[in-house]
Formats: sequence, C-alpha cells, structure tokens
Amino acid sequence: MISASAFYDIFTAMVPLYVAMFLAYGSVKWWRIFTPDQCSGINRFVAIFATPFLSLRIICSINPYKMNLRFILADTLQKLLILFLLVLWGSFSSWGSLDGVITLFSISTLPNTLIIGIPLLSAMYGVESNGLLIQIVVLQGLVWYTLLLFLFELKAKMVKGPQITVSMGSEVSPVDAQSSGMEVVYFSL
Repeated sequence: MISASAFYDIFTAMVPLYVAMFLAYGSVKWWRIFTPDQCSGINRFVAIFATPFLSLRIICSINPYKMNLRFILADTLQKLLILFLLVLWGSFSSWGSLDGVITLFSISTLPNTLIIGIPLLSAMYGVESNGLLIQIVVLQGLVWYTLLLFLFELKAKMVKGPQITVSMGSEVSPVDAQSSGMEVVYFSL
C-alpha cells in the first residue's frame, strides 16, 4: 500500500506537468489565445531548440563508465523483444504494417522519460534513482531514436520507390520513357 506522504510526493511532482498541459490545451481550444500557426511555431521551437538542449544537458551529466550494465541489458532486451514481436505481427498479420510497427514500438518502449519520468521517479524513489533514468534517456537518444529514424527512412523508401528523372527534371513513367527512346536513370538514396 502506498503511504500518504509518498502519494503527496508523487502528486506534487505530477500536478505542475498536468496543469501546464491543461492550460496549453485550453489556451488553444477554448480561449483561442494561440492560433494554429503560433502552435506550429512553438512546436518547431521545442523540437529544434528546447528538446535537443535539454537532452544534451542530461546526456552530458552521465559518466558512461559508471553505467549500470545489468539495467542497460534488461532495458535493451525488453525493447528488442517488443520490436521482434511487432515485426512478426507486422509481417504475418493482416492488420500489420510498417507504420503500425513504428508507432507501437515508439509508444510501448520510448516513454517521455525526460519531461515526466525524471520528476515522477524522483518523487517515488528519491533523487538517487535519477541516475538509472538518465541512463535510459541517454540510450534512447543515441540508440533507439536512431533506430526509429532508420525505420522512418525505410518506410519512406518503400512508399516512394525509385525515382525516374529526365534531362529537364520532370518525372515520367518508365513505360513512357522507354517507348519514346529516353534514357531512364534511377536514383536511389
């Protein structure tokens, strides 16, 4: 059973985060303080500046030689197992797709540890437990987000297919190009 003081610590860690989310939602939906263009600008600022700088601050605070290898191995194995099961589902299920694998992998294994996880873990287990979560953040930033980028590129390549260009840069179908005597050049990334 959770004690009243532990509940209070968790509550005080989570309330500021959820109040900020509620105010952000209300300022767009009900009060019309921000326009969709302004929200897009705020999102770009967070994606381009705030998140990378916050991640860099967290990543620079860790000593890679003092990481808990058993903890890292356990986290890596659970993520690889989930990815393996999702790839099997995506390959053999009629509902499975690469989009579904990417989305479910990111939802199930890559939580928002940087913003919500660190304050919540500090409230639950104390400040000394932050080291473990920081290790997870470092690996997410260096390994798992890179894997997601690879999967997104793979998806884009599968959807786009080979590009056919003609001397002026216009695109033509391979049948039209070959029937008119044009040289077909395939570019791949």
